Amino acid sequence: MTTTPLLERVHAWAAAVWLALIGGAGLGFVARDLLHAGQPLVAFAWVAGAALGAGPALGRLRRGRRDAELGQASVEWVALVLVCVLALGALLALGPAPESRSLGGFLAHRIVCAVRGGCDDGERALSEAYGERDAAHVRAHAPSLVYERGERQLPVDWRRCRERGCANALDEGGLDVHRSDSGERATVFTRLLRLRGRTYIQYWLYYTDSNTTFAGADRAWEASWLLPRVRELVSGSDDWPGFHRDDWESVQVRLDPDGSAWVRASSHGHYQGCKEGECRNRWASYEGWARVSYGSHAGHIPTGGPDPRERTTSAEGLRLIPLETHDTSGYRRRDEDVAPPWRKPVYEDPESDES
Repeated sequence: MTTTPLLERVHAWAAAVWLALIGGAGLGFVARDLLHAGQPLVAFAWVAGAALGAGPALGRLRRGRRDAELGQASVEWVALVLVCVLALGALLALGPAPESRSLGGFLAHRIVCAVRGGCDDGERALSEAYGERDAAHVRAHAPSLVYERGERQLPVDWRRCRERGCANALDEGGLDVHRSDSGERATVFTRLLRLRGRTYIQYWLYYTDSNTTFAGADRAWEASWLLPRVRELVSGSDDWPGFHRDDWESVQVRLDPDGSAWVRASSHGHYQGCKEGECRNRWASYEGWARVSYGSHAGHIPTGGPDPRERTTSAEGLRLIPLETHDTSGYRRRDEDVAPPWRKPVYEDPESDES
C-alpha cells in the first residue's frame, strides 16, 4: 500500500515535532536539573534543543525526502540526542562538578553578546593597563556576586549611573543578572599591586547609595516621631543616619608566592572573610564568590558558595575597568563622608584593615 504525498508530509511534520520535543526536553532537563540554571537559560536550552532535534528532519522535509528515509533518520537522531543528554548528565554526575551559576552566567552572557554583536567587557583596557598576563589574572579572579534577598541594586559605572533607579534589577531567587532594568552593565573597577612578593587585586564596586537595614532599624526610624527630631536638634538633619548617597565597597584578592589565593570583602569600615565575628579583618580561602548584604552592601565571603535561592551576578558578565588608567577627575562626592577608592588607605596599602 502506497502513501499519498500529503500523508508523507504529515508524517514528516509529526517526526519534526517529535524530535523538537525530545531535543528541547533533553537540553532543558540538563539546564534546569543538572546545572540548576535560572529561567532564561532553561528557556534558551529548550529552544536550542528543539532546533537541534528538529533541524535534520526539517532539512530533509525541505528537500522532499521520502517518509521512510525520514523516519529512519528520525529514529537515529532521537537516539543521538538522547545519548548526548545522558553522556552530559553522566559527566556532570561523575566528574568534577562545575559551578553551575558560573557556567550558566558564561553561556547566557555569551549568547547576549553574540546577539548584540559583541560586548565591551573591558578586556582591551585591562591588557593596556596590566599587560596580557596580569590582565588574565585580573579577569580570572574577578568575584561572582550573590545578593541577600531584597537587594535590587547592581554595582554600576558611576559615570553613567548615580541614582538608584538606573541601578536596580529584578530581585528573583536563582536569577543570574548582568544588566539593570534600565540596561546599565554590572561594572567593577580594578587595581593591581605587588608588595613583598604578593600580588593584590582590588575589585571596587560602586553603588548609588547605602541604607543600613539591620533588624529593621530604618523602618523603626521612619515610624518614630521622636528620634528624627532629636537628631535634628543635634546635627541639623532629621535624615536616617544609616543612609548615605554613594557607596564604595570592595573585594580584595591576594595571590601568594606559593600559588594560594585569598579573599576578603569590605564591611562597615573594616573587612570580613566569613560572616562570623572571628573572621573580622581575616582573609578567607578564595572560592570565587562574595556576598552583598541587603541595603548596606557590606560584604563577606560565603562558605560553600551561594544560596541557590539568592540572585547572583556571575563574574563572566562583569565589565571590568582598571582604575590605574581611568580618569577620575570628573568624580564629585555626593556625600563628603564617603571617600572613593583612590582616597582610601587600602588603595596604596592592600593589607590595611580600613575599608
